[in-house]
Amino acid sequence: MKAITVSGLIMFAFASAATMTAEQLKSELVGHPIHWKSKTQSGVTTYKSDGTIEATVDGDKATYKGTWSIKDNKMCEKFGKEKCATINSLGGKKYSKGAGTFTVE
Repeated sequence: MKAITVSGLIMFAFASAATMTAEQLKSELVGHPIHWKSKTQSGVTTYKSDGTIEATVDGDKATYKGTWSIKDNKMCEKFGKEKCATINSLGGKKYSKGAGTFTVE
């Protein structure tokens, strides 16, 4: 019986994360400070409406600037080399991107 319960919880967790569309990415992320955390770092990123991006890493005094775009419902960031990732909504103002999570203000 425990295996069924655990399995049900795992299925619920996957069902709760919804991949975001291009329109959702724009309306929910652009123009808002995003507080993120990965396995090794944390910081704040802002996707600006003009297609630029600014990011800071906690403990680092530099501000990193680049550009963003949306391709095939993936958020793409370019700080030198472009990297694109699927973003999932976890409910409320919480999201996941790869192994990291973030909260939007």
